[in-house]
Amino acid sequence: MSEADAALPDSFRQAMRRIASTVNVITICVGGEPMGITATAMSSISLDPPSLLVCINRTAAMHGRMEDVSHFRVNVLHRDQEEIARIFADRKHQALRFVDGWTVDCERPPRLIDAQASFLCRRIDHHRFGTHSIFIGQVEEVAVREGVDPLVYLNGRYAGAN
Repeated sequence: MSEADAALPDSFRQAMRRIASTVNVITICVGGEPMGITATAMSSISLDPPSLLVCINRTAAMHGRMEDVSHFRVNVLHRDQEEIARIFADRKHQALRFVDGWTVDCERPPRLIDAQASFLCRRIDHHRFGTHSIFIGQVEEVAVREGVDPLVYLNGRYAGAN
């Protein structure tokens, strides 16, 4: 491997830190147990049919479960929900997840009531690539919060878009 090849992953990481991404909590329910993870890799795919994708690291505890669920939800966080992002990003805060502000009945994946936006998706496909898997969902339900001020992640820090 050349020196340039060895430096590519670090250069890529540094370049990606310069791209602002919305912060999301992806949720599922498995056997009556709600689960969630903070993720920034989410994108719309198509308007017809309405669909999006999320990317989840294959080492994440939730990854294997995502492969088997029929539905997942993308909860786009508002600027005032940074603490929620931190709770779902750190496994040691698992007991604090879904405590307040969530609809959790496990008929559907949990929804953050005051999310910037929330998308209920029927999981229709997934593909493994490198360290992550790409999960594709067809949107079945959308909820939005008034006012647009999403939480973003840029250069290793949380910030507001405005």
